[in-house]
Amino acid sequence: MIEGVGIEIVSVGKFRKALNRWGRRFLDRLFTPEELSYCMKKPTPERHLAVRFAVKTSLFKALGRALPYRDVEIRLTEKGRPVVSVRGLPSALSILVSLSHDGEFAVAETVVERKEPL
Repeated sequence: MIEGVGIEIVSVGKFRKALNRWGRRFLDRLFTPEELSYCMKKPTPERHLAVRFAVKTSLFKALGRALPYRDVEIRLTEKGRPVVSVRGLPSALSILVSLSHDGEFAVAETVVERKEPL
């Protein structure tokens, strides 16, 4: 059963400006060390960071409440599928996410489902 749906679009340019203004403090507040390690190795880390920020905010919309950003982590499987882990999320809930970034925009859609008992 679907509990909630959220969608978010982020301007990579605005995200870059915030990153330039606030630096490492900004990053450490929003992302886990693993996310930062992955994104900072990319030629355009701000795109990868912006799309992870979009995932987190779309998740908050789907849940109907905000969480600490660092309690949410986005990883990719070996095949490139995004997987979201949330510290303290009830095991009865599962998260499906789709993300994309192109040029100056990053977008994410999140669906939160309640697992029904067999």
